[in-house]
Amino acid sequence: MKNNDQRTLLVVISIALITFMGILSETALNIAYALLITELNVTASVIQWLTTGYLLTLSSLIPLSPLLVRRYPTRRLFQVAVLISLAGTMICGLAGAFPLLLTGRIIQAIGTSISLPLMVNIILEAVPTDRRGKIMGIVGLVTCFAPALGPIFGGIVMQYMNWHWIFFFMLPFLLLSLLVGSKYMIDIHKEDPTRADYLSMLLSASAFIGIIYGVSLSADRGWQDAAVLLPLSLGLISISFFVYRQIHLKEPLLNLAVFSYPMFTVGVLIVIISMMLVLAAAFILPLYLQQALGCSSFTAALAMLPGAFLNGIMSPITGRILDRHGPKRLLQTGSLLVAVVMAIFSFFDASLLSVIMLYAIFMFGASMLAMPAQTNGLNQLPAKYNADGAAIVNTLQQVAGAFGTALASSIFTAATKTSPATDATTIIAIATSSTFHFLLILAISGLLISLTVNNNQPPGHTAPVSH
Repeated sequence: MKNNDQRTLLVVISIALITFMGILSETALNIAYALLITELNVTASVIQWLTTGYLLTLSSLIPLSPLLVRRYPTRRLFQVAVLISLAGTMICGLAGAFPLLLTGRIIQAIGTSISLPLMVNIILEAVPTDRRGKIMGIVGLVTCFAPALGPIFGGIVMQYMNWHWIFFFMLPFLLLSLLVGSKYMIDIHKEDPTRADYLSMLLSASAFIGIIYGVSLSADRGWQDAAVLLPLSLGLISISFFVYRQIHLKEPLLNLAVFSYPMFTVGVLIVIISMMLVLAAAFILPLYLQQALGCSSFTAALAMLPGAFLNGIMSPITGRILDRHGPKRLLQTGSLLVAVVMAIFSFFDASLLSVIMLYAIFMFGASMLAMPAQTNGLNQLPAKYNADGAAIVNTLQQVAGAFGTALASSIFTAATKTSPATDATTIIAIATSSTFHFLLILAISGLLISLTVNNNQPPGHTAPVSH
């Protein structure tokens, strides 16, 4: 059993490396945006497509993962995911023009859209319920460090080399992932020739592309602009038809019966709120540090580093707590800490030292939310729904992250325009406070939802629970 556990862990880490590299490249590339605008002769709105295009591809393709997992061998899927990621990374590294760089980013996203839900599926199929928290926690340790290291890694590469090396440095790790994963990969089920419903695929893609695209434009154009409302409307209409079709299909692309399990639904809601809060705070606080407190971009990145590292270190610890004591106290404590920090940021001005300390406490609380809520929610599902549950959680995480950042940006921008103050520093402080007022409401909603969590395991699950 011990050898099997070690083999599964090696497989999971090899897949997590692909996700790690995707996140690292995105956060490191953000540092290079100012240079890329000049070097590639594009505007700021165009360069943002390196992020927007990545998110659009990811969110539109992840819902296809249950079909892929059921139809193709696990080892082959993994190898395809790594090879696609390698190709995308190589194209990005060699790119000398924006269209080629964007193409590479989209290809990277295709690889991640396969690897991310596949990793969760392997954990759900190969790891007993009472040890899933530990394994998911180790995955969190790997992936949570990527946003923390990204700006520092990007800054060092830009200081001593050039932006192409952001991608070249990733190639050996992807090759290592391919070698280790190919050697130890396990097939998690027998192949099932499930029929592909192309209309569902079209509706799914148009739904999430429309929503992500509309949300991405909202920060610059406002929520009432036709360029925002049109794709959002298309996305919402598409997702309505998609849901209707999935309910009535004999073999749905995504089986929405997973939402009939209350603790899965609660877990998804907590994951959504947690992702919105974490990414919104990570967007707003560097602006506050630079524009209100006069910090450099590198100082702002360093100020966020302790919180990000603490979140990563805590991930395996919260996983073990989940396995031993259940989700109730973990989720409620985390939600309370997050809400308290949001309240402090809402009503009090913060110095550099205060931001460092409060953000660390915030990320400490956040470490008790997303991964434990996701793991506990997926634990509630019968094995036949594993692929569907993993796809739904991972897709909604991407949408929630984009939505949270866009909302924070919109509120921040609107507050700077309507502020009665004339001093620039005061305007930024007021706008930051206004944004955190909204995030506080979101955090309180998460706290209230966490109060409905219980430690009861569904029939057939044997994880030890301590009340």
